Amino acid sequence: MVHILGRGGRGERHNINNKIGMNKTAVWVAVGIVVVGAGWYLISGHAGNGAAGANDTVATVNGTAITRGQLTQAESQIASGQGLSATSTAAQAQFQSDALDMLIGQTLLGQAAAQAGITASSTEVDAQLAATKAQFSTPSAYEAALAAQGMTEDILREKISQNLVLNAYLEQKLNLSTATATPAEIKAAYDQVAAQQSGTSTPPLARVRDQVAQMVVQQKQQDSISAYVAQLRAAADVRILIATSTPAV
Repeated sequence: MVHILGRGGRGERHNINNKIGMNKTAVWVAVGIVVVGAGWYLISGHAGNGAAGANDTVATVNGTAITRGQLTQAESQIASGQGLSATSTAAQAQFQSDALDMLIGQTLLGQAAAQAGITASSTEVDAQLAATKAQFSTPSAYEAALAAQGMTEDILREKISQNLVLNAYLEQKLNLSTATATPAEIKAAYDQVAAQQSGTSTPPLARVRDQVAQMVVQQKQQDSISAYVAQLRAAADVRILIATSTPAV
């Protein structure tokens, strides 16, 4: 869920990936994982890829490998996005299952976008990179964030390019930008979130209407993308090569 009152920041060093400021729902919602505030816009992480076994294949999607390193990083990203840590075996298993589903969904969308001939121009990538840098207070803060994620600027550029491609494809395929929120939907969403915030003071709807409307729109986009990814997956050759807590196919 998305809380009306928002979430506290984690500092610039840890937010290089969340500062890629395009449609924050696209990849996160594409795999059927609930949007939880910070938003996701990542193809795959690179931190942790140097660990033993990081290049081992944990799944294939139409022949494309997903590695242990990608899975480990995705697990960390999901935990961080939810403000949680895997403190039990059950939690770790759930993070792994969610992360694997996410990576499979990302891979399927990437393959579909490639088949559709969607590309990102260097001008688009440059503009998004500049916007990302601008969200940091100093160049050194930006460099520190890259280092904290085990990334280089070249890697970040590639991630931005991939994200631009996915967004363009999803918009072309699903017309996500046409999603709207009706007054009734906004009121229902507000009431639902307010009821879940026991023990806290909920601001009046008039003050947070735009934020709630965005939440409703994002949920509609999530539902649309999740359904589309499910269609892609049903027709795909997905092979899981590790044990998971829940069936991943």
